[in-house]
Amino acid sequence: MATRVEISVSDTQPQTVVGHGSASLSLRSQALAIPAFTIACLIVVAVLGATVWPIQRFETAPGAADLVAPRLSIGDGEVEVYPPENGVRFVTALGNELTALQSFMGWVDPYVDVLTCEERFGDCNPTQNRQVQLGAMSTAKEIAAYVAASYLGLDATFNEGLAQVSGFDESVCPTDAPDTRACRVLKVGDVIESIDIGDGPRTIDVLSRVSEVLSDASPGDSATLAVKALDGTSRQVVVTLLASPDDPERTLIGFSARDTRTVTLPFTVDIDTDRIGGPSAGLSFTLALIDQLTPGELVPAAGVAVTGTIAEDGSVGPIGALVQKSIAVKRSGARYFLVPTAQGEADIADARAAVGDAVEIIPVASLSEALAALAELGGEPTSTSS
Repeated sequence: MATRVEISVSDTQPQTVVGHGSASLSLRSQALAIPAFTIACLIVVAVLGATVWPIQRFETAPGAADLVAPRLSIGDGEVEVYPPENGVRFVTALGNELTALQSFMGWVDPYVDVLTCEERFGDCNPTQNRQVQLGAMSTAKEIAAYVAASYLGLDATFNEGLAQVSGFDESVCPTDAPDTRACRVLKVGDVIESIDIGDGPRTIDVLSRVSEVLSDASPGDSATLAVKALDGTSRQVVVTLLASPDDPERTLIGFSARDTRTVTLPFTVDIDTDRIGGPSAGLSFTLALIDQLTPGELVPAAGVAVTGTIAEDGSVGPIGALVQKSIAVKRSGARYFLVPTAQGEADIADARAAVGDAVEIIPVASLSEALAALAELGGEPTSTSS
């Protein structure tokens, strides 16, 4: 190969001078360059593949702590609305499916849990679980509206909903359960439309009808159920009925039912939660509604985020991913975070360690405790609070 070109001042043709030692060095360089280039290309391809290749790993990661008020609308009723300047924040955690690269990044992040499909969903059905979680969010909003209205002395009544499967108790669904056990033939999200225990199908239009129909049956009987799946398809399944673990005289199908109640109010309420699922925003929605329906600022200017389920009696229940949600609160700039007392001391201690002095975590067990905490922090008490 040509290693240097010299052009004579007097000649008009270039002359090529070849150095033999330099040629050997160049050949060795090429020999090394080819595999090095190949390895570099493989690394680039691997990294690019890792950014798009899903490996059935799912994250539990910090989400956001967003204000409820911009998502909340109240109308069509004789109630006055007082839009807050501060407002309550509700908190989310992320649960997306990860690529290989994202999984690696999650494994090295102390505040991200990387879970297998089974660890995340149990039966490894993300689509089905997603639908159930969206249903749980819908119910949480209904209960929050009921609790807020009841607290303020407004008329609110529950309406019974459909009989929908939310899960199966391990005590009645062991690993060696027979093929006709409910957990073997029903799926989470199924809606039971009728039950036939030998005297013809009986319509199940509300959840309480299940107990009414089963009052004529005995453990060990076979029942034919007409069910509708989440995708809208219908099918029939045969189930062997069980005795209740708590009451041997009571006959069960063997599934846990989702709370599908709706509430009737003297006004309309809409909370835009987009595609956010789960029941953990119940307390925050309840407080946000009370804040909107009463004058003054229920929440102090320093900012308050809230998490916890809400029951119709005002009690606050535990939630998932408290550490990740605490990090989301810290990133939002809110100074205080109300969490369920029922979360347990260990979980709350982990959350406090994660945020340090940036966020004060305050456990509450009920709506009344949450309202008292807000008043103590500098919020204005509602007209009906003590």
